[in-house]
Amino acid sequence: MAANPFTLAALATSAVPGIEVVGAVDDGSGDDLEAVAARTSDGRVVRVVVPRTPDALKRLRDQAVTLHVFTHAVRDRLPFEVPETLGTAPLQRTAVVVSTRLGGTTLRLADVSPAHVGLAASIGEAIAALHDLPTSIVLDAGLPHRSTAEIRESLTAVFDRVAATGRVPAPLLARWEVALEDAALWQFQPRVVHGDLQSPAFRREHSTITGIDGWHALGLGDPAVDLAWLLGNEHGSSVDEAFVAYAGVRGADRQLRRRAMLHAELDVARWLLHGVDAGDAAVVTDAEGMLARLADRVADDDSTTALQPERLHTMDLADVQHMLDERGTSVAREESQRRGQSAFDDETVEIDADLPSSTRT
Repeated sequence: MAANPFTLAALATSAVPGIEVVGAVDDGSGDDLEAVAARTSDGRVVRVVVPRTPDALKRLRDQAVTLHVFTHAVRDRLPFEVPETLGTAPLQRTAVVVSTRLGGTTLRLADVSPAHVGLAASIGEAIAALHDLPTSIVLDAGLPHRSTAEIRESLTAVFDRVAATGRVPAPLLARWEVALEDAALWQFQPRVVHGDLQSPAFRREHSTITGIDGWHALGLGDPAVDLAWLLGNEHGSSVDEAFVAYAGVRGADRQLRRRAMLHAELDVARWLLHGVDAGDAAVVTDAEGMLARLADRVADDDSTTALQPERLHTMDLADVQHMLDERGTSVAREESQRRGQSAFDDETVEIDADLPSSTRT
């Protein structure tokens, strides 16, 4: 049972002494966490989160660690806001985490369209600014980092596992194998990456990206992984605009879009592996259907066994993006989330609170 927003917000005082909550509303609670936006007596708006599963608790704890990377100097280099952890406190088998609350509206994939002039470019520029940060901020903090070879090996391992299931159409396996063996595809330097970037992580005001959330997977990795989600968009011109804007900041990486497509397609493979490992027939069927549709589109492409940048707009991955948006996480973490048990249950208290969801910190 979901806790009353004010009851949950009142827990902020245990994490940040001196906070006095005067209003609160739900702020995106779900199966894995309770979240409220709370107004304090000094006029601030904070976000109070109580994880309901072990995996959600781990993500919040990881984010509390990674956010220390964003010093004032680092934040000044970014054209968007990053939340700041204000305090944490234990709560039975879970914890309460209080952070600054990002303003703006949560981005939807469908928003990235010609109807929102300049939004795609703002997305590309925001991601490029993140990737342009010094790699030392990750290395010095001891956050996860992988070499180009290790990134390639991890994707090859996914390929090997999913091929062994016998459930992937042959054209897709051939397509992925060619990409993984193409040395030209892997001539890049790992950069600072968000690591689990999907459209709900972005906050926008009109056509400008104003904030990015969900920093639990920050590390050094393939820049393409942060752009893969865009390829589920049906508006090819907007996807092009985002990639052009990205290149305008970071320079050319001729293989960036090919690798982004490979990451996006292998996300479907990971979804299948999750279903197989968990013995979840519904997930397996879901993944097999997405793979079949993807294989049909590959068959209609002239480049059946190659990931060609100029043809990427024909590869509709909207099913994948919809799945990721619905769950608010990458499929790589889906299994541990599903295994997690509820760790929070609180009483309900009646309260009259009026706090607009768009209120900025």
